[in-house]
Amino acid sequence: MFPVDVCPHTLIDTQTIKPVEFTKTDTTPPYAVLSHRWVEGEEVVYEELLHACPEMYQKSGYQKIKNACQVASQGGYRYIWIDTCCITETDRQENIPKMYGFYQNSAICYVYLMDVSSKQQFRNSRWFKRGWTLQELVAPRTVAFYDVHWWYLGDKHELREDISQKTTIPADILSGTKSIQEITIIDRMTWALERKTTKRQDLAHCLQGLLGVTIEPKDKEFWLEAFNRLGRALLKRYPELEKELGISDALFSDPDYSFQDCAWDRLMEIRDKMLEERFRQRFTR
Repeated sequence: MFPVDVCPHTLIDTQTIKPVEFTKTDTTPPYAVLSHRWVEGEEVVYEELLHACPEMYQKSGYQKIKNACQVASQGGYRYIWIDTCCITETDRQENIPKMYGFYQNSAICYVYLMDVSSKQQFRNSRWFKRGWTLQELVAPRTVAFYDVHWWYLGDKHELREDISQKTTIPADILSGTKSIQEITIIDRMTWALERKTTKRQDLAHCLQGLLGVTIEPKDKEFWLEAFNRLGRALLKRYPELEKELGISDALFSDPDYSFQDCAWDRLMEIRDKMLEERFRQRFTR
């Protein structure tokens, strides 16, 4: 969905644990990415990592970065991209719309599940309920899961049946035998129904890459406006959604109209019918 040149310009050197900058004319080297859930007050930001601020070492987020760098280095990767310390407030607007591409063009995505200590707990991780982690699961070719102690649990191909049952994402998408391009926009949207973001408007931003549209983040934007901008972008690119979701340009002109509330109700109906059909097919074979 994204060209191969959509790559991050800030990476972490896995040997020095320092940020490294690449210009737009540089060829970005192979890199890993980290998927994780943020812990308020514990994450390390770019400036802290760059200047090695003393208080940084007391944060659990630093140990997470250190462990991720170690795993990536052992896997043969000199560089890793981590959202908390590779995106700054000044380049957020530029990078947020490109994040799907960052994950898609990575060599591997390491998923750190801080609430999982055994394989039996895998499906219960809250990681599966977060909005941003949807693209982090779908976009990369290889996704490797690790528990709270950084023990390897398996990759998304090996765990595809468990993940599919948890997320409703088809197993053949997770195994790579089917392309995301073969999945309708409606079906892709249903994958987000049970997911949440800390800021409600961020759910609109984290879906744009998966849905093939672009909406730049705006400071202090209300969630209603963010979702309506997403809806307009989707309708412009996929006119068939007017009939399938019951949306139109006229509705977006209404200041009280909520694309998320109205479209999500319809998507839930579509998803429930889809799951019923899958269940029926499973027991009539």
